Amino acid sequence: MPLTTPKRGELLHILGTSFGVAVAVGAMIGVGILRAPASIANDVPNAFLIMALWSIALLHALLEANVIAELGTAMPRAGGPYVYVHRAFGDIGGLAVGWTLWAQRAASTAALSIAFAEFLELLWPGSRNMAPAIAIAMQLALFGANLAGLREGRTIQELTSFLKALALSGFCIVGFLIFVPMHENTAQPSPIVGWVGLIAAYQLIVGAYSGWYEPAFFSEETRDRGRSLPRIMAIGLFVTAALYVSINAALLHALGTAGVAAKALPFTTVLAAIGGSAAAAGVAVFAMISVASCANAGAMSAPRVLLALSRDRLLPGLFQSVNKGGCPSVATVATALAAMAIALTGSFNLAFGLIATLQSAAFILVILSLFVLRKREPEMTRPFRAKGYPWLPAIVLAIDGALFVLFLTADWTGGIVAAVLWLLCIPFAVIARRARSAR
Repeated sequence: MPLTTPKRGELLHILGTSFGVAVAVGAMIGVGILRAPASIANDVPNAFLIMALWSIALLHALLEANVIAELGTAMPRAGGPYVYVHRAFGDIGGLAVGWTLWAQRAASTAALSIAFAEFLELLWPGSRNMAPAIAIAMQLALFGANLAGLREGRTIQELTSFLKALALSGFCIVGFLIFVPMHENTAQPSPIVGWVGLIAAYQLIVGAYSGWYEPAFFSEETRDRGRSLPRIMAIGLFVTAALYVSINAALLHALGTAGVAAKALPFTTVLAAIGGSAAAAGVAVFAMISVASCANAGAMSAPRVLLALSRDRLLPGLFQSVNKGGCPSVATVATALAAMAIALTGSFNLAFGLIATLQSAAFILVILSLFVLRKREPEMTRPFRAKGYPWLPAIVLAIDGALFVLFLTADWTGGIVAAVLWLLCIPFAVIARRARSAR
């Protein structure tokens, strides 16, 4: 069947379950899993608690997915959570969440491209002086492929997600079946773990799971118009959780809690004992594939947020341009330019600190959207209804609210700046509303 040029703002409907799972796994599993185990073992020097925290975070994410599943199947539109919040809270709430989602992905793509260049140095030391150029080249390759069309972006996502899942599975096998533990399995008194350490460790783990809702951005482009979203998110979460739990179990088996905490990259300790000098190369290759997969997920989802904002007349209409390959072309170019600018200036560290605060608050608005729309639009068609409503959504709302307060306690400055940025959405929303009225 020949591919026709989509109408203005219209996307193709060609995605299936394999892409949804791939983009969820790809967005979740990044370079963080290489570094997080060491930091977590330092904060929580108890193997049982470490494994329990990873499992609790899975349950936390499933409770949030229960909310997204209802909203996403009821409103299968490009832009994901932005669409739900805008429907419930109007322009101001929608803008706050929309800009948060887009900025986080642009900054993340910039940071991942820099990380790609840094890991390339392990394989090619001479590239050290070309890091900015390599970061830009990596972005050009990803954004260029996505500009070619949705099929190209889908292929990159499915391939890279499969390769890194395969690599992590192989590491787990090595850690359990081949590697001889480097620590003694004698009983040791368990050190006391404080609440501060537990909270710090849990924040890292929640960050490792972030990205599980990425398939919601593409609900409009699935062949079944988003009805498979609950199943896709569940599969993505369980696959990723199985890998995360297995990886931590393998590291703790091989090195013990103290051994995992002793090295920033405990993976290299295990691989070096088996492969010698090949360990660094193996970690570098995995990391490069991993960051490319994460960056591609962001490069695909961020333009769809701009497209959704344009549809609601919160951005100019040109952002609704979709090429014949199914790519939001103008939105993709705008995202690419922003990501490249951030990568060149190196200011993404500040952006990440602010965006983490914004995203925490954004998810509270997303959950509140469920309650608002249930009350205001009871007649809305809901192919999937959140399980345990209203109690389970209320529980996860309380959990996210408490975690947000704890996060602000550690960084009041970031919270104040984030609040100022959100307040700036008010005049922008007023201007957009007046423009719509004038039309």
